[in-house]
Amino acid sequence: MVFDAVARTGSFGGAAVELQLSQPSVSTRMSGLERRLQARLFTRGARGTTLTPAGTRFLGYARRCLELLDEARLTVRRQDLSRLTLTAPASLATTLFRPILKALAEHPLDVRCRVATSDEAITLLLDGAVDAAFVVHRVLPASLQSRLVARSPFVAVCGPDHPLAERDGLSPEDLIATKVAVHYTVHALPRPAAGSDPADELANLFAHPERDRHHPVQLVGAPDVAVELAVDADYVAVVPLYAASQALNAGRVRLLPLTLPNWQLEIWLAHRADSEDHAGLQRLLHELPAVTAAAAPA
Repeated sequence: MVFDAVARTGSFGGAAVELQLSQPSVSTRMSGLERRLQARLFTRGARGTTLTPAGTRFLGYARRCLELLDEARLTVRRQDLSRLTLTAPASLATTLFRPILKALAEHPLDVRCRVATSDEAITLLLDGAVDAAFVVHRVLPASLQSRLVARSPFVAVCGPDHPLAERDGLSPEDLIATKVAVHYTVHALPRPAAGSDPADELANLFAHPERDRHHPVQLVGAPDVAVELAVDADYVAVVPLYAASQALNAGRVRLLPLTLPNWQLEIWLAHRADSEDHAGLQRLLHELPAVTAAAAPA
């Protein structure tokens, strides 16, 4: 806690004020922590206290420990509820967390939803900081178990008022005079040619000598950003279907009849092998078919 306060405030004095401790007490505690870790955590200068590279690496672990401590305190106080902590990448969280919370609302569960990348989620699982994680296709450690939740194909969507919205059939050449946003990912299946990136290959579908700078093909790391470009900036968005499901159901975008490579993203639910008896996880697994159905486009 003291280490985190020094890192946040940028000074021993600031941490002392925040924690209502004396500054010598803060200095003594941090010196003791550095001795135990055998590493220098802070650099003190005229402009305050900054983290060393070792301190920066330690900060993430320290904050996860504080989060676990907070969860333990809450669990002790709320003995009637089982805690279920979930995580998912931002694009999946937008689609999945709402139907999950709705499906589990009637059960005695304290559900916590966190956002993390797929790689971060795996680390959180291994550390015990979360109980289950939705991840986009990854090779998982042997200590984790997983099940396929859905396969999501790439689709093209545009705003309802886009000139292409009423077309019956489209080819990439029909989009020469249209701005295009392609979700950038290296995890599409099946894999493209060796050494190539699926997003690059998708983007190349729309490359054409007559395409001008006013109608670019943009690679976008967050699929929900690509969808929003289709909603309010006259783009055609090429994204996994799950990322466009809410906008499709709300009528904010239209599905275009555009033939794309048969690439898709696999969505998996991962958890530790030793957590199968977790009451909240069992309930989530039971509700998972209804959750994925609720998250799919109507």
